Amino acid sequence: MEAVADDDVCTQWSETLRVYHDTSCELENELQARHELGLSEFEVLKILSRRCGDGGGKAKMKDLEAEMYLSQSALSRTVTRLEKDGLVTRATCDFDRRAMFLMLTPSGCERYEAARPTYRTVLERHFGR
Repeated sequence: MEAVADDDVCTQWSETLRVYHDTSCELENELQARHELGLSEFEVLKILSRRCGDGGGKAKMKDLEAEMYLSQSALSRTVTRLEKDGLVTRATCDFDRRAMFLMLTPSGCERYEAARPTYRTVLERHFGR
Protein backbone atom coordinates (compact mmCIF):
# COMPACT_ATOMS: atom_id res chain seq x y z
CA MET A 1 0.00 0.00 0.00
CA GLU A 2 2.87 2.39 0.76
CA ALA A 3 4.32 1.94 -2.75
CA VAL A 4 1.07 3.25 -4.29
CA ALA A 5 1.17 6.34 -2.05
CA ASP A 6 4.82 6.87 -2.99
CA ASP A 7 3.96 6.64 -6.69
CA ASP A 8 1.15 9.17 -6.16
CA VAL A 9 3.55 11.62 -4.51
CA CYS A 10 6.11 11.15 -7.27
CA THR A 11 3.44 11.65 -9.93
CA GLN A 12 2.22 14.82 -8.21
CA TRP A 13 5.78 16.14 -8.04
CA SER A 14 6.34 15.45 -11.75
CA GLU A 15 3.07 17.19 -12.61
CA THR A 16 4.02 20.18 -10.46
CA LEU A 17 7.35 20.47 -12.28
CA ARG A 18 5.64 20.23 -15.67
CA VAL A 19 3.12 22.95 -14.80
CA TYR A 20 5.85 25.18 -13.36
CA HIS A 21 8.04 24.73 -16.43
CA ASP A 22 5.25 25.35 -18.93
CA THR A 23 3.94 28.38 -17.07
CA SER A 24 7.29 30.01 -16.39
CA CYS A 25 8.44 29.50 -19.98
CA GLU A 26 5.29 31.13 -21.35
CA LEU A 27 5.55 33.99 -18.83
CA GLU A 28 9.18 34.54 -19.79
CA ASN A 29 8.39 34.56 -23.51
CA GLU A 30 5.30 36.80 -23.27
CA LEU A 31 6.86 39.32 -20.87
CA GLN A 32 9.99 39.54 -22.99
CA ALA A 33 8.15 39.89 -26.29
CA ARG A 34 5.56 42.40 -25.11
CA HIS A 35 7.35 44.36 -22.38
CA GLU A 36 11.09 43.67 -22.69
CA LEU A 37 11.11 42.12 -19.21
CA GLY A 38 12.30 38.74 -18.05
CA LEU A 39 10.20 36.86 -15.52
CA SER A 40 12.69 37.54 -12.71
CA GLU A 41 12.73 41.23 -13.59
CA PHE A 42 8.94 41.33 -13.50
CA GLU A 43 8.91 39.59 -10.12
CA VAL A 44 11.32 42.19 -8.68
CA LEU A 45 9.12 45.02 -10.01
CA LYS A 46 6.03 43.29 -8.57
CA ILE A 47 7.58 43.02 -5.10
CA LEU A 48 8.86 46.60 -5.20
CA SER A 49 5.47 47.86 -6.34
CA ARG A 50 3.80 46.13 -3.42
CA ARG A 51 6.42 47.18 -0.87
CA CYS A 52 7.09 50.72 -2.10
CA GLY A 53 3.81 51.69 -3.70
CA ASP A 54 3.43 54.91 -5.62
CA GLY A 55 4.77 57.01 -2.76
CA GLY A 56 8.43 56.56 -3.63
CA GLY A 57 9.14 54.19 -0.75
CA LYS A 58 12.12 51.90 -0.64
CA ALA A 59 12.79 48.27 0.18
CA LYS A 60 15.89 46.58 1.55
CA MET A 61 17.61 44.32 -0.92
CA LYS A 62 17.91 41.72 1.88
CA ASP A 63 14.11 41.72 2.31
CA LEU A 64 13.69 41.23 -1.43
CA GLU A 65 16.02 38.22 -1.32
CA ALA A 66 13.71 36.56 1.20
CA GLU A 67 10.76 36.80 -1.22
CA MET A 68 12.58 35.78 -4.39
CA TYR A 69 13.49 32.37 -5.74
CA LEU A 70 16.90 33.63 -6.90
CA SER A 71 20.32 33.37 -5.32
CA GLN A 72 21.84 36.58 -3.99
CA SER A 73 24.12 36.93 -7.02
CA ALA A 74 21.31 36.22 -9.53
CA LEU A 75 19.10 38.80 -7.80
CA SER A 76 21.93 41.31 -7.90
CA ARG A 77 22.38 40.75 -11.66
CA THR A 78 18.61 41.12 -12.18
CA VAL A 79 18.57 44.39 -10.22
CA THR A 80 21.59 45.62 -12.21
CA ARG A 81 19.65 45.07 -15.47
CA LEU A 82 16.62 46.89 -14.08
CA GLU A 83 18.81 49.74 -12.88
CA LYS A 84 20.54 49.99 -16.27
CA ASP A 85 17.09 50.26 -17.91
CA GLY A 86 16.09 53.02 -15.47
CA LEU A 87 13.35 50.94 -13.82
CA VAL A 88 14.84 50.88 -10.30
CA THR A 89 17.46 52.81 -8.36
CA ARG A 90 19.76 51.62 -5.60
CA ALA A 91 20.96 53.51 -2.57
CA THR A 92 23.07 52.59 0.41
CA CYS A 93 21.66 52.88 3.89
CA ASP A 94 22.88 55.96 5.81
CA PHE A 95 23.44 54.07 9.05
CA ASP A 96 24.53 50.66 7.67
CA ARG A 97 26.72 50.83 4.57
CA ARG A 98 26.28 47.10 4.02
CA ALA A 99 22.53 47.49 3.51
CA MET A 100 21.22 48.37 0.07
CA PHE A 101 17.83 49.93 -0.66
CA LEU A 102 15.88 49.61 -3.90
CA MET A 103 13.36 52.10 -5.19
CA LEU A 104 10.96 51.77 -8.08
CA THR A 105 11.29 54.63 -10.57
CA PRO A 106 8.27 56.14 -12.36
CA SER A 107 9.40 54.27 -15.50
CA GLY A 108 9.61 51.05 -13.50
CA CYS A 109 6.11 51.59 -12.17
CA GLU A 110 4.78 52.23 -15.70
CA ARG A 111 6.51 49.14 -17.13
CA TYR A 112 5.20 46.98 -14.28
CA GLU A 113 1.64 48.28 -14.71
CA ALA A 114 1.81 47.68 -18.47
CA ALA A 115 3.08 44.10 -17.96
CA ARG A 116 0.60 43.09 -15.22
CA PRO A 117 -2.24 42.17 -17.62
CA THR A 118 0.10 39.96 -19.66
CA TYR A 119 1.28 38.20 -16.51
CA ARG A 120 -2.30 37.72 -15.33
CA THR A 121 -3.50 36.42 -18.72
CA VAL A 122 -0.79 33.75 -18.85
CA LEU A 123 -1.52 32.66 -15.29
CA GLU A 124 -5.24 32.46 -16.00
CA ARG A 125 -4.51 30.36 -19.08
CA HIS A 126 -2.58 27.86 -16.95
CA PHE A 127 -4.63 27.95 -13.78
CA GLY A 128 -7.93 29.03 -15.37
CA ARG A 129 -10.99 30.31 -13.69
